[in-house]
Amino acid sequence: MPIAQDFNSYHKSIGQELKLSENRIRSLIGGSHWQTDGEHKESILRKVISDFAPEIYRVGTGFVCYPGAANVRDNSGQLDILITSKANPTLYKSSDLHFVTPDCANAIIEVKTSVSNGQNLHDVLQKLSDNIKLISSNSETPLKCWAGLFIYNEGRLTDRSVLEKLQEVTSQDSERAINCISIGEGKFIRYWENGHSESGLNREPTWHSYNINDLSHAYFVSNLVSHLSPNFDEVATEAWFPIEGSKEVYKLLYGKLAERIACEFQ
Repeated sequence: MPIAQDFNSYHKSIGQELKLSENRIRSLIGGSHWQTDGEHKESILRKVISDFAPEIYRVGTGFVCYPGAANVRDNSGQLDILITSKANPTLYKSSDLHFVTPDCANAIIEVKTSVSNGQNLHDVLQKLSDNIKLISSNSETPLKCWAGLFIYNEGRLTDRSVLEKLQEVTSQDSERAINCISIGEGKFIRYWENGHSESGLNREPTWHSYNINDLSHAYFVSNLVSHLSPNFDEVATEAWFPIEGSKEVYKLLYGKLAERIACEFQ
């Protein structure tokens, strides 16, 4: 008798695996080596993404360089996760460390253990928004660079504060938009470039926040994999996004790119 597939449980296990790995290293180093702990969390996520992303990509850390660009700093600063195609050249490569030009950057991700409301949140989002703007405005490749923020622990961070900070730092500029944010194991934010047909809103650039218990981390990875896989079809969608009826059932708030306030769905 065939065993019934359970993609929902499978994707929940991805988040559980990330949490288990996070706790394992914390048990060994305690709270005295925060830099090591942060670097380990980045490496955990890089490993998970590498396991699921098409094998045509390099998943590492590194810098995007801007040679000859006017009024632009020389490079992006070190990016926690930098994903590039193996079909594109690297200026420099040593193990997981890569230096590339903006046309070679397919995705960038900032990884945090936790983020607090207020200035800390603003600084994290501003940095990521600045980086995706620089990459977008200095590249003419058809596949846009994807930007994400991955936060291991929700803490007291609220989706409303994140949405409103996103609106603030992007300043109505779609090239500054961050695609996905995972906030702990349950909260998830996604940017819809042309709105969502089931939202009941006008079709315009909008972020939605969701409460998808135990699936936030997995959905972050799935959205990234979908971006890196332009031939995704309906069958693949059912396997990678297993919430019955789509996650729109669990939407909480929305924030339009052109506004400065997050609102509840009616």
